[in-house]
Amino acid sequence: MRVHGETEGLKSSVLERLDALYDLRIPQNQLWTESLVEEISSVSSGINREIAVYLDRKGNVTDVSIGDHQTVTLTEVAGKRNTRRLTGTRCLHTHPGGSGMLSSVDISSLKILRLDAMIAVSVRDGCPGELFVGVLSPENPDGIELFGPLSPGQTSFAELLESIRHTDDTLRKTLPENLSEAERTVLVGVQTQESRDLNGISEADVSLGELEELAKTAGATVVGKILQKRDSLSSSTIIGRGKLNELRLLAQALEADTVIFDCEISGTQQRNIEQILGIKVLSRPSLILDIFAQRARSREGMLQVELAQMEYRLPRLMGMGLSLSRLGGGIGTRGPGETKLETDRRHIRTRITHLRAQLAGIRKQRGVLRSERQKSGIPVVSIVGYTNAGKSTLLNTLCQTAVFAEDKLFATLDPTTRKLEFSDDRTVLLTDTVGFIRKLPHHLLEAFKSTLEEVVLSDLILIVVDASDPQVEDHIRIVDEILGELGASAKPAIIVLNKIDKLADNPVILSRENRPVIEISARTGLGLDHLKHGIEKILYSNRVRVKLAVPFQDGAVMAWLYANSKVLSATYDENVNIVQAELDKALLKKVSPYRIN
Repeated sequence: MRVHGETEGLKSSVLERLDALYDLRIPQNQLWTESLVEEISSVSSGINREIAVYLDRKGNVTDVSIGDHQTVTLTEVAGKRNTRRLTGTRCLHTHPGGSGMLSSVDISSLKILRLDAMIAVSVRDGCPGELFVGVLSPENPDGIELFGPLSPGQTSFAELLESIRHTDDTLRKTLPENLSEAERTVLVGVQTQESRDLNGISEADVSLGELEELAKTAGATVVGKILQKRDSLSSSTIIGRGKLNELRLLAQALEADTVIFDCEISGTQQRNIEQILGIKVLSRPSLILDIFAQRARSREGMLQVELAQMEYRLPRLMGMGLSLSRLGGGIGTRGPGETKLETDRRHIRTRITHLRAQLAGIRKQRGVLRSERQKSGIPVVSIVGYTNAGKSTLLNTLCQTAVFAEDKLFATLDPTTRKLEFSDDRTVLLTDTVGFIRKLPHHLLEAFKSTLEEVVLSDLILIVVDASDPQVEDHIRIVDEILGELGASAKPAIIVLNKIDKLADNPVILSRENRPVIEISARTGLGLDHLKHGIEKILYSNRVRVKLAVPFQDGAVMAWLYANSKVLSATYDENVNIVQAELDKALLKKVSPYRIN
């Protein structure tokens, strides 16, 4: 069946009538025929749901959907035309029990999808009423020309078709710089009774500031911000109706393309808000997912991001509205998984299963490599911390490497491991990991567990924080909470206060901190010797070096040494192996018979 949308519970006869629409051909000099309008109006009235029919310029029906036209899949037309032109597709949809006037969402869809025309027909008692047509303005593509009311039996479409042609020609001649403009975004935060007080500033204010940095990292231009104080979030629209109307007027005045809420929103909430605002609505988690989609480079990273996208969007399919449109593009719609975002739940679940299987294979390979490292006895140190705290710069400075580091949020996605040599032939492996942030999407943590296992199984954790940030203690708290979710809270850790070169004469004093705290500047190298000494002290304080004489016939002892200690050297003298090894003090009894003073 080629009918999409809300088909559950409908009779097969209804679906067959809609499927038959694909066999219709509309004359190229018309936008609709009376018979087509009467048929969709009859079915729409019978099921009391909107019906959307998409047609190309040849008069072919390319898509039929039941429900809200915002969620229609445009598989037949996506990506086939220059992005500077109209898509060559017209949308004819019903308004059962309502007026044929275009809604704000209709107009927004027309602009975002760059449709040839948005056509709405009112339906009453099973019969079509007046039709209204919206076409992008040739003089101003951000505006529209409205035609109507028109009748279902309309036969002259010359003025409409000329307007469409004129707009298409104008857009084709538009300078490319208009296409490269960043999305204009309005940010929305909510301060509730649950919002903490952070050094005299509400956590909601701090979080909204982070959201602005996230939006800029994703490539958006922030044109406005709104923060509402409420006892709790509205179950239907997050913020109050009055504030929502204020937001609608602000978005229109600022010509915003997108509104981003600083919280997680359900599919129903997103749909409700979009219907009022008439533009794309995103949440903080979906924005973070979009940034990860832009930054993923390795095969594993791409798979992890796509899995997180799928799992986040699966329960929101029916409510995501404008942001699901593949032709819409922009923040929240990019990424390795974007070609699957509009498939039905069954296909997405199949894809999720496939992605999990692929990641399980990579996880197995990672386990083999980890096992080899454990056999070598080389300790592993994981670098974790808030995003943009300087973790990659610290790795580069300590290990004299050139891992990608940038003054942006989430510059690192794929874990990177390098060797750190100490002066007495001791070596540790340093692993750089993805940065943390408040309200990190749960699905993202789940998807990245195969790489974050490096943290769980490491011997020591370096918690790197920006000492120049006034919320440094809150960042440590958030990192500790995420480590707790990963099951790594009991690991030995060092708090690394980075960027102390940015401080004047105000030292950072951490209250209630019982872990080692070391101040450094990864950029200038200040304090790195102290940090290396701290790493060595924790990793090797319980380890001793011994010299052993193991007879040839005790081959099992040699095998045990290679499995449970770091063998530094092994030579042969007559009937014995002369071995120098480093091992934990608790294992000394095992080798005491073979020790040489």
